[in-house]
Amino acid sequence: MPTLSLRQRLLLSILAPLVVVFAISVFLDYRLARETADAAFDQSLVDAVLDIASHIQTDGLQPRVRLSAEAEAMLRSDPADQIFFAVRDQGGRLLAGDTDLPDVRATTDNQPEFSDRRFRGHWIRAAVQAIRAPHGDISITVAETLAKRNRASGKILTAMILPNVLVVLAAFLAVYLGVRKGLAPLEGVESEIAARSPRDLREIGTDQAPREIRPMIARLNELFGLLRDASAAQQRFITNAAHQLRTPLAGLQAQIELAAVAGSFAAEPERLMRIDEATGRVVHLVDQLLLYARADPTIAATQTFERVALAALTEKAASIFLDRALAKQIDLGFEIAPGFVTGIPWMLREALANLVDNALRYTPSQGVVTVRSGMRSGLAILEVEDNGPGISRDERERTFERFYRIPGSSSEGCGLGLAIVREIAELHGGRVELADQTSGGLRVTMLFPAAGRARTTVAATVGGFR
Repeated sequence: MPTLSLRQRLLLSILAPLVVVFAISVFLDYRLARETADAAFDQSLVDAVLDIASHIQTDGLQPRVRLSAEAEAMLRSDPADQIFFAVRDQGGRLLAGDTDLPDVRATTDNQPEFSDRRFRGHWIRAAVQAIRAPHGDISITVAETLAKRNRASGKILTAMILPNVLVVLAAFLAVYLGVRKGLAPLEGVESEIAARSPRDLREIGTDQAPREIRPMIARLNELFGLLRDASAAQQRFITNAAHQLRTPLAGLQAQIELAAVAGSFAAEPERLMRIDEATGRVVHLVDQLLLYARADPTIAATQTFERVALAALTEKAASIFLDRALAKQIDLGFEIAPGFVTGIPWMLREALANLVDNALRYTPSQGVVTVRSGMRSGLAILEVEDNGPGISRDERERTFERFYRIPGSSSEGCGLGLAIVREIAELHGGRVELADQTSGGLRVTMLFPAAGRARTTVAATVGGFR
């Protein structure tokens, strides 16, 4: 069974008693109105009893009912109901009226009594009254079917239910709008948290939050603070470790180059090549770790956002790979168009450099790599396209995971390149898209809000495209 939301619980707790009160109110009001209507109809029966009593003569040896045919027709005349009557003496002998009308005797002198019963296949309402006479009491019974009463009850019920239903609906609307307005601050907090990236651990503001949830927000902020401290300690460790490793690695590379120049590996050139490659991989990994640490939102928050021309940035970032492309016999081309974003220049440059580096690593000799910048559908873009092996659709999302490498890959990458690219794109309110190139290979596109619409703080841009 699904768990009810807070809004649903509030509406249920408010509206359930309202519906119960509505039902009780309708029932009691209906009973009162029905009793009032019945009293009016009962009075008409009593009037008929008194009218018949006025036609009884008791001055002879036997009481007689002098009711003309016209008077009886008027008595029985009713457009909705059938009217029955019976006049009986003290011994139960019928003096006038319907012979099969049940003989019911009143227990109270000169006061009418009422009862409901079945007669001739219908429910009837009967009024009985005893009249004092010299030769004994005379019982007068007048009854009618219930058509008028039932019609009146239906009208009363309709007249009562419709306004009450409208009142309940109006109350429901008022309660719903009130609950919705009352929960708006909660939805604002929820939206703020949902819009954040997993690494955005800023405190949640409590100025606009209701007093009831401020303790909960305070506990969340305390948790965010602990996570920030842990993340900062982790980033400091990575940064310090990377810095500490760069110096000895640079020295190691220098020593390897000196040994190669001195001919120390003349007899074993393959070993020299393997040592050089291994050292290069370690240097690349250290550089990537350092860059990933610097792309953390808590560190990037100290950086200055500025207007960045993507055309100039693309030319500078990609041109450093020309020698590497020539060495591998890869056609590295540029399609540069104007485009501007608001961001951190060195981060954008490093993100593009990672894309070009990946393309050169995976594109075979005689391949083609194209670097683009410009505008597309109102968004600023940086794009790198190659005709290498590409990435299957099933693997694409996993390539953004840290240290993930596609099984069977021949490249010597460290599995951090695309993770860094996505991190930087999200810090700038952008996103990264992977697509197949029409001629085979892969096209990686970073899309950003154009300058003038992008936010100018990391806190505002995290999770800008979702």
